[in-house]
Amino acid sequence: MNRSASIVILDFLKSKRVIQNVESIIDQEVNFPVDIIVVDNSVNEDNAKKLLELSRYPNVRLVINKKNVGYIQGNNQGAKHATGKYLLIVNPDIVWREKDTLQKMVDYMEKREEIGILAPRQINDSNGKIAMTVRAFPKFFLQVARRTSIRKLPLIKKWVAYDEMQHLDYELTQEVDWVQSSFWVIRKELWHSFRGLNPDYFIFMSDPDLCFKVWEKGYKVVYYPRATVYADGIRLSKGGFKTFFKKWTLRQHVKDSLKYSWNHMLKGNPRK
Repeated sequence: MNRSASIVILDFLKSKRVIQNVESIIDQEVNFPVDIIVVDNSVNEDNAKKLLELSRYPNVRLVINKKNVGYIQGNNQGAKHATGKYLLIVNPDIVWREKDTLQKMVDYMEKREEIGILAPRQINDSNGKIAMTVRAFPKFFLQVARRTSIRKLPLIKKWVAYDEMQHLDYELTQEVDWVQSSFWVIRKELWHSFRGLNPDYFIFMSDPDLCFKVWEKGYKVVYYPRATVYADGIRLSKGGFKTFFKKWTLRQHVKDSLKYSWNHMLKGNPRK
């Protein structure tokens, strides 16, 4: 079977880390062709100039946007250039330290046609801990509650813990509701069947939305810790209720969460 992979990296002011990311992909030991698409949303001359260093790699395509088109449109833009059977959506801060990571993930997808999205284990550089990238399908009330003091109430605390999948054994390969799109492998045909990420959203909630659709279509979303990647661990949506009025990204998270709730209001869990 013909195997190939396309990797989309959407940058926002992380050129140094993106270069490390790409160079660690170049060092991957695989038996299939790989192309890399870097889309720069930074609208920053210095950042773009640094990214031009990547032009020395023949399998890297660099797209410099003249305006920040957002996370959704930026990734969809990059995916239009993808030629591989498998499409990888990869955050700019990811580094691949084990040289067989990409091979492992594509091999696993090849053997299991029922998998639509596969995600590896992520380790945070800042503390060496496993990033909690797996979640239950979102509920707007819990997304708000976990940023306020009411999350300490016994019942709310229990619901938030489940929503954050705090009980999950991150050492086990397993099916999950959804996994953050900081690193995804998805079948490109499946991606195109949904026309990519949902443009209803600007930054957040497109990942649970797409995972929901993958389950609806009869495919599985799987967390796969036998492959490991590394990230800086910085979350755009980090912050509590008071931060809402000061931080644009947090306010955008709330807006996108409301859109997700509206889009899925009358739908049951597609895994059941």
